[in-house]
Amino acid sequence: MRAGGPSPVVIEGRRGPQPYPIELVDAPARPVASLLEGFARCAEEDAERGGPGVALDVGPVLLERLERAVAHAERRSVRLRAERDGQPDPDEQRALGDLLLARYTEIPRGASTAVVTDFEGREVELTLDPARPPHENAEAYYDAAARAERAAERLPGLIDAADRERDELRGLLERAQRGEADSDAILARLPAPPSGRRRGDEAEPVPYRTFRSSGGLEIRVGRGAKQNDALTFRHSAPSDVWMHARHSAGAHVVLRWPGPGNPPARDLEEAGTLAALHSKARTASSVPVDWTLRKYVRKPRGSPAGSVVPDRVSTIFVRPDEALAERLAEGADGVS
Repeated sequence: MRAGGPSPVVIEGRRGPQPYPIELVDAPARPVASLLEGFARCAEEDAERGGPGVALDVGPVLLERLERAVAHAERRSVRLRAERDGQPDPDEQRALGDLLLARYTEIPRGASTAVVTDFEGREVELTLDPARPPHENAEAYYDAAARAERAAERLPGLIDAADRERDELRGLLERAQRGEADSDAILARLPAPPSGRRRGDEAEPVPYRTFRSSGGLEIRVGRGAKQNDALTFRHSAPSDVWMHARHSAGAHVVLRWPGPGNPPARDLEEAGTLAALHSKARTASSVPVDWTLRKYVRKPRGSPAGSVVPDRVSTIFVRPDEALAERLAEGADGVS
């Protein structure tokens, strides 16, 4: 068992033993010290049975990163559901605020709790901040109701997006275990590694900034012309959405999207807003932003850094909004 994290296991599946980063419900499993040890055990057991063995076509470091990404996606999905299930009933919170204002003369000053009679003759216990006056305690109940309502609007989309990411990463790991996913496919779907570099570290810095849409989708914004090329052709998948402010120098923007179909309109608009803000058209009141799937973007031979040719383009019009960019950046920090 790893300290502070899930333990890898070998699952007894229909196709034989398979290594997996976490234990699954209703699946017979044996714990192992690491995912690589799981691969080794499966290969040995399969060889004893005369089977083909477990294909390992990618490096161990990349497999470990994929294992961590799957575990992170599992935890995020569970955490979001716990947040949803832990929200109070907004109507009840608002009713308690109303009751407090109606009965405040019956509540001793400095009390941390008070039992009052509600409008139907039942006794209700109120929780109070003894340092605050009645109207501020009532306002706290109203604020709790408003937060619960905002969470009810926000969390379903985040949960759906987290589930899609979890299922996609699970499938990618299973394909990697069968030798059906190469390193490029894995790198395209993995979250960016930490951007900090130690002395002597020759790794290339991450070529984009990361944001998170209201619906929970990752948005990547290129840092410059050369970084635009790296983002578009090395740090995105064919099904992702590619965006750029029309007829204006600026960042390439990639909205991570596993498909099928088009992403939700709100997520698309938010990614387009980031494309507008990171372009020379950022001061305009309305900016046209072109978008297409990344697989329809090509780079002509000999073209300058950051210069590409997109096909099958659609256009949306957005209003550059710095406040929105700040919220989306905070959302990325909150789920990392």
